[in-house]
Amino acid sequence: MTEYEDGEARGTLLVIDGHSLAFRAFFALPVESFSTAQGKPTNAVWGFASMLSQVINAERPDHLAIAFDVKGGTFRNTMLPQYKGTRDAAPQDLLDQLPLIQRMLDALGVTYIEKPGYEGDDIIGTLATMGEQARYRTLVLSGDRDAFQLVDDWVTVLYPGYHFKDLKHMTPDEVFAKYHVMPAQYPDLAALRGETADNIPGVPGVGDGYAAKWIGKYGSLEALIEHADDIGGKKGEALRANLDQVRLNRKVNALVRDVDLGVTVEDLTFGQVDVDKLDALFDELEFGARTKNRVLKTFNNEETAKTQAAQPQQDENIVLPNGQRAHDVKELRDWASAHLPAPVRRPDVGELPSGNDEATSGIDHSARCSEAIEHSWVLNACGNAKPGRVSTSSVTLLCAGEALVLQAPLDEDLRDALGGIIDAHASGMVVHGYKEQLHLFSALGLALPYPLFDTELAGYLAQPDFHAESLEQAASHFLDIHADQDEPATQGMLDLGADGDVDSDPDAGKLKHAAIIAALARFLAPKLDMCEQFGLLQTLELPVSRVLQKMEAQGAKVDTQRLKDMRDGFAADARQAQEIAWQWAGREVNLQSPKQLSEVLFEDMGLKPTKRTKKGAYTTNADALQTLYMRSVNDERANGFLGALLRHRETNKLKQIVGTLIETINPFDGRIHTTFEQTVAATGRLSSADPNLQNIPNRNAVGREIRSAFIPGEGYESLVSCDYSQVELRIMAHLSGDEALIEAFRSGVDFHRYVASLVHQVPVDQITADQRTHVKAMSYGLAYGLSSYGLAQQLKINPGEAEALKQKYFSTFGKVRDFLESCVSEARRRGYTETMFGRRRYFPALHSTNRSAREAAERAALNAPIQGSAADIMKVAMIRASRALQEAGLKSRIILQIHDELVVEVVPGEAQQVTELVRNAMETAVRLDVPLDVSTGIGADWQLAAH
Repeated sequence: MTEYEDGEARGTLLVIDGHSLAFRAFFALPVESFSTAQGKPTNAVWGFASMLSQVINAERPDHLAIAFDVKGGTFRNTMLPQYKGTRDAAPQDLLDQLPLIQRMLDALGVTYIEKPGYEGDDIIGTLATMGEQARYRTLVLSGDRDAFQLVDDWVTVLYPGYHFKDLKHMTPDEVFAKYHVMPAQYPDLAALRGETADNIPGVPGVGDGYAAKWIGKYGSLEALIEHADDIGGKKGEALRANLDQVRLNRKVNALVRDVDLGVTVEDLTFGQVDVDKLDALFDELEFGARTKNRVLKTFNNEETAKTQAAQPQQDENIVLPNGQRAHDVKELRDWASAHLPAPVRRPDVGELPSGNDEATSGIDHSARCSEAIEHSWVLNACGNAKPGRVSTSSVTLLCAGEALVLQAPLDEDLRDALGGIIDAHASGMVVHGYKEQLHLFSALGLALPYPLFDTELAGYLAQPDFHAESLEQAASHFLDIHADQDEPATQGMLDLGADGDVDSDPDAGKLKHAAIIAALARFLAPKLDMCEQFGLLQTLELPVSRVLQKMEAQGAKVDTQRLKDMRDGFAADARQAQEIAWQWAGREVNLQSPKQLSEVLFEDMGLKPTKRTKKGAYTTNADALQTLYMRSVNDERANGFLGALLRHRETNKLKQIVGTLIETINPFDGRIHTTFEQTVAATGRLSSADPNLQNIPNRNAVGREIRSAFIPGEGYESLVSCDYSQVELRIMAHLSGDEALIEAFRSGVDFHRYVASLVHQVPVDQITADQRTHVKAMSYGLAYGLSSYGLAQQLKINPGEAEALKQKYFSTFGKVRDFLESCVSEARRRGYTETMFGRRRYFPALHSTNRSAREAAERAALNAPIQGSAADIMKVAMIRASRALQEAGLKSRIILQIHDELVVEVVPGEAQQVTELVRNAMETAVRLDVPLDVSTGIGADWQLAAH
């Protein structure tokens, strides 16, 4: 309680701008991570609840009210018709959540108020005045600076900073320190300055500084207006020319403080939570138990607390386990004997049958893991798993709340004992990130058998559009445990926010991670069973992890000097292009600055812009520059400048790509050890990071030269490249069953020329280069979900031509059209698409009320079965190719997988056998109506091996 000169406050009233808080919550959290299975966005509701809880816990009010705006104009729009006219409409996904927020407030027993004809700011002003009159310390949470006029000894504005938790307490002294006026004078200052966000024009050239100086001198806006003739200079002229606007501004920004709200301060208590209503709402929004319990902890009173205590707490199974250390073999074996479950035989993981099998052969979609997880145990190594720089610091074993920690390095006896225990009990083993764990155990000198379950891969299969970059993010998303919680761990509850030791236990972090993995396994196992993905985890994803780990550990040898020469050459080309661009511009221009480029292109050279960015500036991105370059062929100066600019951008990008490669060369072996990401692309495709080798261009000769720096390492003589040809189109032909498209592949004629002849109904030998190019783009565009507009942009033709080409294509290949339409309709009906191997991808946005989100989901649903099947086929090929090389006793090894290509490092004398084995593995990965075709090549570097 706060003492005031006039007496003691009766309590604390917290008044909140509801729209401001909802808006902030919406944009603070991604919709993609906060949506229901049906696509209903929940980020604003979740964020609102969290932020509201946070401020209540920090300020401890005993009275609370939340103000909302209502649709329709107010008296201010009558006074100033353009008031707030430039504001963008709120996103529909946010508007849809406002009623849900109000339902939540109703369930929590919190009063919210809205009044037609008035803004939420007027409700806030009235509530603050009521609080002060009733002798309540009043806090106003608002991101609107107009609220500063309410500040006095009884009223403080809580103004959010960049991070919401950094709430600035705007007292009279704080307002004066920032604006050099008293709070009551702030509307005068705002009237002079104007408010861009509300479309209120101020006095031109007058900002906060001059406005405060004038008000300080004359005492008020009214007095300033009386002395307007005394102010000299251009600012004085501007003031006198805008006096009517300033007077109007002052009326507009004054908050109404006597709206009839129909409540008293005493009515604004809270804490009578309707748990049934809250349960129903949170179940509808698919919020977890921890979110509910955290909210109840903030809002409950004694009666609610009793009700909550009587309910089962779902998150009580996430506890920090009891832990001990093993220092010798006896302690390790004694612990394992006492705690690990008895070994159970299970089918071998990763045994895909070889030969020409059906697409789904080897994938047991009836496989279940929920029951096995109940008797599982966790194995987790900690350390640096970056390929080429692997080091392991510790190993943790966890079973049924009991954990054992081994500190690395391990002596030989302890290592061998650990390896034996892992091998014996692998049937029930759970890990997080099998590939990374393979690296870490390899650093200890141990091979890691296939586990029962990988929580990282399981999370990816359950929700492929969500990518957790860390174990903590996975816990936040799946278990509703959030690392940014300020509340401490209680009663053994796991607290992800604690980065340091828990209860001074140096192993607390390791125990925490093991406990999270165990909880994730219990959560994800039934989900994988429900969506029939456990067979895919065991048969495809885990074996691919093992192949990728070997590739990462081996790395790819590069010619460092060749890369440095390329970098220097690209840098010289970029400098030359820059000099040429400057000559055409007539001055030195920062070619990376959109603002300076806009000045040169659209002001100096008078070119017509293509389109604007979201911020209103003219776009100077690559597509826009290419369009301008083509349009300016008759303008020598503009065309010369744009040509040099495009050349500069291209060579500068190549220089950066090569520079990144050089930076990531391992100094110990001269090889690049990229990380192959298995859980990033929602389609199932692999990606590459640190460095991203997929960034290396393959569409122009200059970019392809970068590949020539990838060479065989010591003891190897060549590289073999094996690349799928038109794999997406072959899959589309197979899945659609379109006889004409299948025949196009079987014809033996150039595929795209043959398809173009069917589409345009002319002989193959009469197809022009443009016709072939356009039909090729259409074929791939359909496989990638490209719209007619996107095709038009790509081919530089008008959308009408693109749509006409699309209709001709569909009239030729009718079953392709039917198949693509069925992909979307089936996804809308079932909620997901499936690949040939049963991999699912979910599309909740197909039911979104947001048109752009819904259309994006339709395009992705059309594309997912094709791209996902291509990804699965490549994974099958990798597993079989790796196994074939091993079974043949060859020393050659796969080192890269980029797009649809495998690259093998070959020892002398094995090139022909390697080529045949890998080609066979790729071509027989799946049986299609259209046979898979693999192009192969052998060379002294990657570029020479290309074909």
